[in-house]
Amino acid sequence: MYEGINAWAKRITPRQHETRFRTWVLTYLCFGRNIWALFPPFHRSGCWSREERAKQKQGPPSKAYGKGYGHKMTRKMSEQCEKAYDDFRLQGKPLTHIYADTLTNVFGCKVITRSSRVKEFFHPQGEPFPSYRQFQYAVYEAYGIEAVQINRWGSVRHRRRQAPSQGRFSEDVAYLLEIVEFDGYFTKERPRGYLDGNPLPPLCVVKARDMLSGANVGIGFSFGAERMSAYRMALFSMAVPNDYFCRLWGIELEPDTWVTIGLPPHYKVDRGPGSSENVIASDAARPPIRDMTPGYSGQAKATVESSHPRNVKFEGEPHYVASNLTPVELARREIHRHIGYNHTADMSARMPMDRELTYVLPTPHELWKYYAGNLRTVGIPMSIPDAVRTFLTPVTMIVKKDGVYLDDRKYDSKDLRACGLLNRVARRHESMPVGGYMLDLCLRYVWIEVDHKILELAAQLPIRGDEETLYVSIAESNEWASARAQVNSMFRVHELAALAESRAAFETETGKSWDSGTRKPGRVKKTAAVLQETREANQHTAQRRSAR
Repeated sequence: MYEGINAWAKRITPRQHETRFRTWVLTYLCFGRNIWALFPPFHRSGCWSREERAKQKQGPPSKAYGKGYGHKMTRKMSEQCEKAYDDFRLQGKPLTHIYADTLTNVFGCKVITRSSRVKEFFHPQGEPFPSYRQFQYAVYEAYGIEAVQINRWGSVRHRRRQAPSQGRFSEDVAYLLEIVEFDGYFTKERPRGYLDGNPLPPLCVVKARDMLSGANVGIGFSFGAERMSAYRMALFSMAVPNDYFCRLWGIELEPDTWVTIGLPPHYKVDRGPGSSENVIASDAARPPIRDMTPGYSGQAKATVESSHPRNVKFEGEPHYVASNLTPVELARREIHRHIGYNHTADMSARMPMDRELTYVLPTPHELWKYYAGNLRTVGIPMSIPDAVRTFLTPVTMIVKKDGVYLDDRKYDSKDLRACGLLNRVARRHESMPVGGYMLDLCLRYVWIEVDHKILELAAQLPIRGDEETLYVSIAESNEWASARAQVNSMFRVHELAALAESRAAFETETGKSWDSGTRKPGRVKKTAAVLQETREANQHTAQRRSAR
C-alpha cells in the first residue's frame, strides 16, 4: 500500500514529499475522512511561556508611539498590580482611577507633558511599569472579571446588566398561587383634597401577582406611604369574591371579568411593611412560607415589578401632576388598571408547548381559567366573615337607637334591624360601643360583630342626595371632622351672639323687655270679658283663613 501512495506522491503536480504525503493520506483515513484532521495544531498557539522566553513586550506595536513602546509584564509586576488593586479599590471606584493610583504610589511614575501637549506616564529611573491593558489583565486574572464588575457597579446592577440570566422565576412553579409576589408603587398623580381641592400625598398601590399565570390577583391601597394596611387589603381582595370586593368601591363588575380568588401558601415580599408579622394577625390564616427578598433588589421580585405602570420622567424644572380625582376615585382607576392588565398582558413566554394551549389567548386571564379548569391551583379558600376579621382594620363604633355611628357617619342595614341590637340600645336609653372593621381608604361600608356574627352596614345620607359623597377615605373623614369641629366652635359663639342681637332688636322696636311678664299664683280665671275677646279673635282669624 505504501508503494502505491508513494507513486501517487511522485505523479501529482506539484510533486509531494513521499513521507509527508503518506502521513496526510493515512491521517485523513484514520479520522473518518475529516479534512479538519489535516489542519496544523493552531489550538496550541500562544501556550509558550512569555515570562521565561520573551525578551521584550509582546503584542502589536502601539498605534500612537510605535514599536517598542511599553514594558514586558513580569511576575513581580503582576503581583504588584494585584496588591495595588486590593489596596486602592473602593466601592464604585473605576478601574482607571485605581490604575492611576497604582502607577503613582506603587510604581513611582510621574506625568510628563510632551511638546504636543499630550500627557503620559514615565519613570524617573527608567524602571518598567505596566500599561492599562496589562494592569487590567493582571487584575482580571487574579480576582475575576465578575468580582471587579461587582465592586464597580454593585451586586444589584451587575446582576441586572452584566450577569447572564439565571432563568425565569416561573420555572419553579406548576400551580396557581403556588408563589405570589407583593410590591407597592406610587401613582404619579397626587389626588385632589376632599375639602379645599389642594393636592394630597400620592396614593400607594400594593399589588399581588401570581407567578404561574402572571395574573394580578390582589390589590390594596394606603394613603401617603406604604403601610401594612395596604398589604392586608390586598390579601383581603384575594380572599373574598372579586365582585364583592369591587362592590365595596362602587364598581359594577361583569361576570368573567376578574376570576382570580384564593390565598397563597407562599408569598414573597421585600423588607418593608409587608414583611411584618402583624400583617396577618391570625396564625390560621398566615401563609406557612414567607420569602423576604434583599433590599433594593428589583430583580428579586421581577414578576410583580415588571407589571408596574411606567412613567416618563421629564427633564427640566421640578413638577408634579395634580389629579382631578379624589383618593377613592384614584383607587377605582387603579382597580380598573389592575383588571385590565389581566386581559392585555402577553404571557406567551410562560406558555409551554401543550396541545391544549394551542388556541388559548396568551393573557393572564385566559391562562388562569385554563389552569383553574384543570384544578392546578393551591389557593387557600376563606369565608367573607373570616376575611373581614383577619385582614380589615379593627375600629370601635357607637350604637345608637337609630343606627351605628363611625364619628359622625351613620350606618344601617336590614340585618342590623333584624338582629335586635337597636332594640337593646333603645331599652337602655343610652348608646353603647361595638367592635367593628373598616377599609381604611373607603368608608362606604363597615362591618360590626354582633353575637359572633359579622354584619355588613352601609353608610346613610342625612338627606336625599348623591350617594357618591359616601365614598370617602378615613383620611377624608378625619379632615371633614376636623373642619366641622372648627365650625362648631365658631357656631357656639355665633349662636349666643345671634340670640342677643334678636333680643336687642325686639326691645328697641317695642321699648319693652323680652321677658316682661310677671308670675302670679293660681289658675287663669275665664271671665265673660275674656271669653268675648277670645271669640272675637278667633272670628277674625277664621275670616283671614277663608280669604286665603
